[in-house]
Amino acid sequence: MHRADRAFTLLEMLAAVGIVLILVAMVYPVLEKTTPRAEKVVCLGNLKSLHTAFSPYATEGWPQIPPGIPLGSMEEQLFWMKFSKSHLNIPEKTWHCPTIARSFRSTPESERPIIHYLPTPFSAHPGQANKNSQMPWFIEIANAHGGGNLLIRQIGLDTAPE
Repeated sequence: MHRADRAFTLLEMLAAVGIVLILVAMVYPVLEKTTPRAEKVVCLGNLKSLHTAFSPYATEGWPQIPPGIPLGSMEEQLFWMKFSKSHLNIPEKTWHCPTIARSFRSTPESERPIIHYLPTPFSAHPGQANKNSQMPWFIEIANAHGGGNLLIRQIGLDTAPE
């Protein structure tokens, strides 16, 4: 009889499972709202990192896409990824927004964008990127967070109008 006294009854076990399910039901909506906010913070951090890394080029002369590479093409995206990795030591993950990556999961890999922030093709003249403070340096490829595409200018972060 001593062993039976220490065991859980079926009713006690169902009550414990019920309490856990109620707690999960209460926490899930909070997590559902928190995830997009956290992803936006990651994307903003990535844009700030790109801004910091490219800042010297704003005064020295903006990097130029090699002739023959069309703007917005996969080749251009590969150029920026390779340039930033070799010249600026920027890891690949800095070019990726988790929200945009999630939205492209069902897209075939060959059709997914390589980078999620596109640089503005300024001229190579020194200081060109700083001449117009309203011109974005980098802009997100999609309105993934609502309120317009995230972008960063000479003066800091912003969102593009929808």
